[in-house]
Order: sequence, then structure tokens, then C-alpha cells
Amino acid sequence: ILQDFTIPKEVKLLQYVDDLLVAGETEEGTREATIKLLNFLGEEGLKVSQSKLQFVEQEVKYLGHWLSKGEKKIDPDRISGILSLRPPQTKKEIRQIL
Repeated sequence: ILQDFTIPKEVKLLQYVDDLLVAGETEEGTREATIKLLNFLGEEGLKVSQSKLQFVEQEVKYLGHWLSKGEKKIDPDRISGILSLRPPQTKKEIRQIL
């Protein structure tokens, strides 16, 4: 469906399965492109989860990472989940973690 959507050159649209990220140099350009995308998806009969929508934010969570201008950080929830695992005791447990 997105191949039929045209986005301005100064804005980037990233898609991973059903996760979309709209990023741009200016807040106004990003806002306009995001509204255009939301309208397009609605016209195509698709719904966007309002609870997951991060509308024109300086920092967003995307695919388990926090993204901001030029930075990518792993979500602290993922780190704490990893740290809470007990160390593997057998070869089988090591393989499961990897």
C-alpha cells in the first residue's frame, strides 16, 4: 500500500512490518507528512493505534530503541529484562539465550 504514498523529499519514511517512522529536518514538514500519511492510511481502510502513536516528538521509541537527533539508545526496559535473567548453567541454556 505504501508504494502508492508520496512523501516529500525532506522527510523520510521507514517501515518495518507494521511499524512506521516518519522523520524530517523540520517539525512543520514532519507534521505535514505525518498528517498526510495518517489520512492516506485512513482512506485505505487501515487504522492506526492511537495509544502507540508518537506524533511529532523529539525522541521516539521505535523497534525497542529510543531515537533522537543522531542518537539511538536501547530501551531501559529491555536492559533491565536482560539483567534480571539468571546466568545460563548448561549448553542448552546458553543456546536459548543466543
